[in-house]
Amino acid sequence: MKKDRIICGLDVGTTKTCMMIARTHLDGGLELISTGYADSAGLHKGVVIDLDAAAASIRKAADEAELKSEVSVDWVIVGAAGDHFQSFNSRGAIDIGGNRHEVTEEARTQVIAAAQSVPISPDREVVHVLPQEFFLDDRGGIKNPVGLFGSQLDVNIHVVTCQIALNQNLINAVNRAQMRVKKVVAQPLASAEAVLTRDEKELGTAIIDIGGGTTDIAVFLGDAVHFTKVLPVGGTHFTRDLAIGLQTTIEDSERIKKDAGTVLTERILAEDSVLVPGMGTRAARNVSRRVICSILRDRAVEILELVADQLRKALVSQNLIAGVVITGGGSMLDGMVELSEEILGMPVRQGLPLGIRGLPPELSHPVYSTAVGLALFGAEEAVVRKKKWGRAGGTPWLLNRILSLAGN
Repeated sequence: MKKDRIICGLDVGTTKTCMMIARTHLDGGLELISTGYADSAGLHKGVVIDLDAAAASIRKAADEAELKSEVSVDWVIVGAAGDHFQSFNSRGAIDIGGNRHEVTEEARTQVIAAAQSVPISPDREVVHVLPQEFFLDDRGGIKNPVGLFGSQLDVNIHVVTCQIALNQNLINAVNRAQMRVKKVVAQPLASAEAVLTRDEKELGTAIIDIGGGTTDIAVFLGDAVHFTKVLPVGGTHFTRDLAIGLQTTIEDSERIKKDAGTVLTERILAEDSVLVPGMGTRAARNVSRRVICSILRDRAVEILELVADQLRKALVSQNLIAGVVITGGGSMLDGMVELSEEILGMPVRQGLPLGIRGLPPELSHPVYSTAVGLALFGAEEAVVRKKKWGRAGGTPWLLNRILSLAGN
């Protein structure tokens, strides 16, 4: 098996770590080879807080995937989250030189660099630079201006940044697990790659990935990213709320959430109850299921109202013609689609990972959306890299570096 056709996506979440090994085909398709899974340790709200524990979880997931596939993983595309991720939109412009005023690859690179020349804090670094739309002499709607003619080239871009130290901690955890990081991808963008259709991205949609420790948002308009946000609240907060409200353990709260949980409390019969184990030597007791699910509903409403507030601040709610797609483990709580439609006031569907061959039914699950998206990111980058190397004459190293950022 050729190593240059192997793509490895590593989703390091607050509650779970997933490794996905896939193989690219000559037709551009991607085929799943194997997966590895481990309960996460050493992370809090998407951020590494214990290097050894995080590395051990990563290594366990990698060992399982390698054992199944007989592939030794060297490089990974790793997903990152945490509320230290921030983003902004920017615009840049340059004059097109030369006698013919033709837009070249160099001009495309220069205008993106001009748009990116916004000062950021010295403790932050750029993770993604995502072109939204190019303009030639104020005429927009251009996705790729190379080869067109005009006097002035403008571009709108979306820039995603993160704290350098926190990002390096994640990279160090992967290194300590005996692998190297080829690329860091913001988790909402990875999930979007796996669950959104091209039509949804074009018409306007928001993806809401409710993970263990964070809820990640990405908004697409005109097949381009216009807004991203990471909220420091997720599925573990549902479980902790139950543990506090029911005075039982985290483990029993998680089981109760999965087995008896719903956010549609109006559908629960008044006589329904759940046996709740006691803490320590306390006896188990029956608790109204409606009381239990009211706790879950309150937290779900809070998260969805935070999401709605972010969409309002981004001034995009009215443009989401294709509605909202929810994914991640937290989206699996019964009734989340219906409650999301009620709170957000627009159509909502649940997103399952697509775009990879050989994905068994048990992995076509919202929990694996980010891992699948990371593999798809890696495959797309491999295609771009081959095209770049195949270009006659090549490109100077510095331009290659900027183009690489622009393609993130």
